[in-house]
Amino acid sequence: MLGAIRDRGLSLAFVVLTGSGDQNAAIAALKSGADDYLVKDGDYLERLPRTLTSAIERARVERAHRSRPIRVLYAEHHLFDIDLTLRHLASSAPHLRIDVVHGADAVMARLQAHEGTPRYDVLLLDYVLPGMNALDLTKALRLDLGLDIPIVIVTGQGSEDAVAQALRLGVSDYLVKHDGYLHELPVVLDSAFRQAELMRERAALKALTERLRLHAAVIESTHDGVLITDLDGFIVSVNRAFSELTGYQRDDAVGRNPRFLQSGRHDRAFYQSMWATLLKHGYWQGELWNRRKCGELYPEWLTLNAVRDEAGKVSNYVGVFTDISKLRQTEDRLNHLSHHDPLTGLPNRLLVLARLEHALEVAPRRARRVAAMCLDLDRFKTVNESLGHPVGDELLCAVATRLRARLREEDTLGRLGGDEFMILLEHIETPADAAVVAKSLVDALAEPFQLSSGHEVFMHASIGISLFPDDGDDFMALVRNADAAMYRAKAQGRNTYGFYTEDLTRHASQQLELETRLRRGLANNEFVVYYQPVMSVADGSLLGAEALVRWQPPGETMVSPAAFIPMAEETGLIVPLGEWVLREACRQVCAWQAAGLILPSVAVNLSAEQVRRQDVDALLREVLAVTGLAAERLEIELTESSLMEQGDKAAALLDDLKHQGVRIAIDDFGTGYSSLAYLKRFSIDKLKIDRSFVKDLADDRNDLAIASAIVAMARALDIAVQAEGVETADQLELLKSIGCGSWQGYLRSPPVSAAEFEARFLNAKASVSHV
Repeated sequence: MLGAIRDRGLSLAFVVLTGSGDQNAAIAALKSGADDYLVKDGDYLERLPRTLTSAIERARVERAHRSRPIRVLYAEHHLFDIDLTLRHLASSAPHLRIDVVHGADAVMARLQAHEGTPRYDVLLLDYVLPGMNALDLTKALRLDLGLDIPIVIVTGQGSEDAVAQALRLGVSDYLVKHDGYLHELPVVLDSAFRQAELMRERAALKALTERLRLHAAVIESTHDGVLITDLDGFIVSVNRAFSELTGYQRDDAVGRNPRFLQSGRHDRAFYQSMWATLLKHGYWQGELWNRRKCGELYPEWLTLNAVRDEAGKVSNYVGVFTDISKLRQTEDRLNHLSHHDPLTGLPNRLLVLARLEHALEVAPRRARRVAAMCLDLDRFKTVNESLGHPVGDELLCAVATRLRARLREEDTLGRLGGDEFMILLEHIETPADAAVVAKSLVDALAEPFQLSSGHEVFMHASIGISLFPDDGDDFMALVRNADAAMYRAKAQGRNTYGFYTEDLTRHASQQLELETRLRRGLANNEFVVYYQPVMSVADGSLLGAEALVRWQPPGETMVSPAAFIPMAEETGLIVPLGEWVLREACRQVCAWQAAGLILPSVAVNLSAEQVRRQDVDALLREVLAVTGLAAERLEIELTESSLMEQGDKAAALLDDLKHQGVRIAIDDFGTGYSSLAYLKRFSIDKLKIDRSFVKDLADDRNDLAIASAIVAMARALDIAVQAEGVETADQLELLKSIGCGSWQGYLRSPPVSAAEFEARFLNAKASVSHV
C-alpha cells in the first residue's frame, strides 16, 4: 500500500500501526518511506496524537527537501535494471535527477571532470560493474581521489562481509535487490544525501563555533576596551578591558546607552557629528574625553564601526577605545618642555615669538603699541665659569624671579637661552611706558643676590627696546631691532637700556647686498655641497652623511650658511638652491658607488619653502630616476614647522614619500611642535635631537632629561634617534647611555668637501670612528 501511495505521488504523511513488534518490519516500513511506526500496545492511543503530529511535520520537511533536486550519478551495466529503476524513480521521486553510466571508468571520468565544483550529490552503484566492483570503485574514490560524495550500493546478492567492508569504506547505505527494493530506493538516496548535508552543516557549524570562540577570546584578552551596541545604541556586550578602564562591570553597562560615560567636555554638536559620520560611512575615529565610574575624566582614542549581517544590513555598532591618559601626560610634558625653559620655567624662544606674533596681529585693532625687549646679563659668563654651573643656574632662576615680580600679569617674560631674556609688553601707549618698565627691570637687579652656596653676586643687565609699529611691522623685525638696540646699550657702558634708532638700519642694507650676491652666486654655480659623516653611537661605524650647502664666491672666503640661508629662505631662493643640493647629493653618491665607494645613505634637508612651493613628491621621483640612486639610500629631513604648515596635507605628503621608499627624518626635533599625535599619525623614520639640547648635555640636567625623553618616546614608537652638534666625548657618552642610535658633529668631523670626505671616510680604514 505504501509503495502504491508513493508511486501515485500523494504528499501524505504515513504512519504504520501494527499489533506486531517485529523490528525488521518496522525498518522495512521506514525504508519504504513511512514517516513513523507505532506498535499497538499499552498506552499507544495516548501516544498516537503526538506521533501523528510529528509524522506530519516530518512529511512537511521532507516535501521541502524534495523541492530541491538531488543529482544522482547511477552506474549500472544491465539495461533492464536501468530502465526499471529510471521508470520507477521518475514516477515516485521526480526530484531525483539521474545520470546513467555503464562502468567504473565512466564514473571516475565524470567525477574527475568536475572535481573542483561537484556535479553530483549522490553516487548510486550496482555492485557488479565492468572493470571493478562497487567496493573497489569506492576505495579508489575515497583513497585515491579523496572524494567524500555519498555512495549507495545496490546488489542482487549481499553478504555480511560485503556490508561490513562497505561501511568501513564510508558507504552511506547498502541495499539488496529484493522484492520492493525500488520503493525503498528513493528514501535511501534521500537519506544518504541528507546525512551528507547534515555532516557538512555540522562541520561548518563546528568551524563557525571555533571561529566565534577565537574571536571572543581575542576580544576578551585585548587591552583595548570594547563595547557592542544594538541599533538603538544600547550596550549588549563589553569586554574585560572595558571594565578595567571605566570601572563599570558588565552588569553595570549592559542595557544602558553609552552616554552615561560622557565627560561633559563635548557639546551636543560633537556627538551629532560623530553619529552622522558613523551612519553615513559606517566608521568614525577620533579622540574624546569620558568619565570613569570614580568620576575621573580621561582621554581615549575611540574607533566606531558598523557591523553588518549576511544581508549587508547594519545589525550592531562596535566601539574599540584606548586610554591615552599616559600618552597625553607625556605629550603635555614634552610640549611644556618644548615651549618652556626647563631651568627657570619661563616661556622659551618659540613660545615668546609666538606670543609676539599674536600680539602684532591684534595690536592694530586696539590702536596700541607693542614693545619687544631683549635683556642680556652683563658678564654672566664670568660668574658661570668662576663659580660653576650650579651657581650660575641658581642665579638665573633668581634673576627670573626678580624680573617677573616687576611685570604685569599680562606681560611675557621668556628666556631665550644662556643669559638672554625677552620681555613682551602689550597695550602700551607711548615709548615712555616701555622706558619705565625697562628702568624698573634694570633697578630690580641692583641689589646683590644671596645664593645658597653662600656667595653674594652682583648682576646687571643691558636692555634693547623696539616698538611696533614704529620699528617694524613683523615680529622678526622687532626682535632683530631690539637685539641691535641691546648691543648698542652694552657698547654704551652696560647696566642700562636703549631704543632702536635709524642708524642701526645699515644692517638692512647689508642684507640687501647679500640678496643680490646670493642671486648672482646661484646663477654662477658658486655653491658646493659639503658632507658631514653620520656615525653609529654603538660602534662608531659610518652610517651615512648629511649633505650641507656651502657658498664659495670666487676669490673670497667661504660664506657661512648662517649668513645666507635665512636670506635664501626669506627671498624664496632656497627653492632652486635646495633642489640643486638634492640633485648634486644624489649624483655624488651614485658617482662614488660607480667608483666602488659605498656611502650607505645621504640626508638632504628640504626647507619649509620647498615643501610649501614645490611638488616634492614629483621632484623626488624625477631626481631619483635621473640620478639612479636607490630610494632607500636617501633620507629627507623636514622640520616640524614645515610639516605643521601643511595641515591635513602633511600625512598625504609623507605617505607619498614613503611610498617611493625614501626615509623621513624630523630635523631640529624638540624646538618646534614636538607633538606625539603627529609622530603616531605620520610615517616618520628618525628624529634628530636639536643641537641646542646637545650643547649643554653634560652640564645641564634639564637638557639631558629632554634628550632622554625624546629617545624613550622614539623607542616606544619604533623611530630612530640621531643627535646633532656633538662636540665632546662627554656628550657622546651621555648619548650612548640614554640609547641614542646615531650622531654627527665636530667631535668626528665638520662638514667637508666631497673630495675630502671620500679620502677620509669612504674606505675600510676610515669607516670606523676612533673617538
